[in-house]
Amino acid sequence: MRLLRADFYNRSPLAVAPDLLGKILVRKLNGSTISGRIVEVEAYVAFIDEAAHSFIGKTKRNTSLFLPAGHAYVHRIHMQHCLDIVVEKADIPSSVLIRALEPIDGIDMMRKFRGKEGLVDLTSGPGKLSQALRITTELDGIDITEPNSVISIIDDGFIPQEIISGKRVGLSKAQDASYRFYIKDNPYVSRKGS
Repeated sequence: MRLLRADFYNRSPLAVAPDLLGKILVRKLNGSTISGRIVEVEAYVAFIDEAAHSFIGKTKRNTSLFLPAGHAYVHRIHMQHCLDIVVEKADIPSSVLIRALEPIDGIDMMRKFRGKEGLVDLTSGPGKLSQALRITTELDGIDITEPNSVISIIDDGFIPQEIISGKRVGLSKAQDASYRFYIKDNPYVSRKGS
């Protein structure tokens, strides 16, 4: 297993997003490990993407998007926390939203944090996975490429058989961009189809 380093993230979000599928998101919490395989993501492109939080420019809320590749951008939408990974160089505020995970480790903790028993529903959406892994805005701006980071992404060699691209979910702007990527037929994907 290999920790993904900054050079992996220092590329276009449209290249990083599908390459994140199949990788493992790891959350270290109070001496325990919670993890899941990334099965769904969305890309947000700096400067040209009206749906990107950075489209309006730098604000207090989105400052972490302007950090170098490999930092966490944790924000709230509809009272739920969401985790984006900052990609590209500093001051080019592109990101990839982690939309869904297939649970691997710490499933009992995920169930406790979510208050749900069903496995498929634990991490099948950005708010759900953030709740299951205890990802909050306190983690906004952390460097996920550091070996001792409380959030990291590792590569265990898994390669998805087929990746589907389609429209992003729940947007009022840039709705037609096919910037959502997910592993075909994976039951943990938040929404089937495009």
